[in-house]
Amino acid sequence: MRFQDRIVFITGAASGMGLATARAFSAEGAVVFGADTSAENLDRDFAALPGARPVPLDVADSAAVRAAFARVDDEFGRLDVLVNAAGVNAPNQAALDRLNAENEKGFLAAKEGRRHVPEFLEETSDEDFDRTLRINLHGPFYTTRAAAPLMKRAGGGAIVNFSSSAALMGIAMPAYYPSSKAGLLGLTRACAAELAPFSIRVNALAPGAVDTPLLRQNDAEFNEFLVGMQPIERAATPEEVAASVLFLAGDEGAYYTGQTFSPSGGLVMH
Repeated sequence: MRFQDRIVFITGAASGMGLATARAFSAEGAVVFGADTSAENLDRDFAALPGARPVPLDVADSAAVRAAFARVDDEFGRLDVLVNAAGVNAPNQAALDRLNAENEKGFLAAKEGRRHVPEFLEETSDEDFDRTLRINLHGPFYTTRAAAPLMKRAGGGAIVNFSSSAALMGIAMPAYYPSSKAGLLGLTRACAAELAPFSIRVNALAPGAVDTPLLRQNDAEFNEFLVGMQPIERAATPEEVAASVLFLAGDEGAYYTGQTFSPSGGLVMH
């Protein structure tokens, strides 16, 4: 098995792409620390995996992140792979409702041949912007900082950050999301350059539409409209994204660092 006895830490491991990634590493023999804010969801969907170590964790809490990686150090003294999959597209339910309402207006306008001009900027609070960056950008910084000494001790490792296609395009949406995800690409490149001498590789994924519970909350017709913008007119499965993570974390991806891969059905092309 490709990751037999490797030590892997995954944030956002209780659902969606993070859970699919945890399953993929577990199936390849890894010991998987799975972190998520929801202890209940970890117990339900993650904890039963072979080699699973549930870690209830808010990645925006720097002290809690340090404590979580101290546990990895105590148990194994090293780390081989870090996957930063935790993230939010809106910082709370009210913000998510506003985003969904604007998306619905835009979708209806497109169906009727009208133009809809969304307005997000002036309605975005300091608190919403700050909270999103704390989860989507500060969190991966905290985990990477905590993981680096454990990977150095192991003689190398791999870090995969979950960005978004929204970081690579100009899309009218609340600025906190593309800002946080674009910042994560800068973090990826900076850490890749610094950590390469220690045989630690750092890469990023920038997915488009992925068939997760979050996407399924949308109206089916809206999702058809969304994937219709892609040359490959379907959402990716979480397992397809997980396969990209395993490639970047494994021996096959040993010559890649500082790169951004976009499993987006051709929405983003380089």
